[in-house]
Amino acid sequence: MPDNNARLIRFNGGPMVDPVPGKPKQPLTGDASFLSVKAFDHHKARAGVWESTAGTFQANNAGYIEFGYIVEGACRLVDPNGTVHALAVGDAFVMPEGYSGRWEVDQAVKKIYFISVTQ
Repeated sequence: MPDNNARLIRFNGGPMVDPVPGKPKQPLTGDASFLSVKAFDHHKARAGVWESTAGTFQANNAGYIEFGYIVEGACRLVDPNGTVHALAVGDAFVMPEGYSGRWEVDQAVKKIYFISVTQ
């Protein structure tokens, strides 16, 4: 049944207000740290802004699909087979459920994300 009280949720990739700090669950090299702000949180989906400092860390999209849009900086996502995807401002991407590539961030990167929970 539709929610008649649903409202549009707006957010941007500018300065974050009250970000939550974090660290990679599977760091590979460097000492990357994260900041994130959730703009939307529902049991089946969430969206917000995330940024990372330099480092290399494993991605593990178990149980969800993620859409991302780079708003600052640059990075690379490297598929398990070694294919390198250079991402910079304005690039959009989808990491399918089960994606297990790695992030390579040389300086810093910020993305807007939308996650759809699959399990």
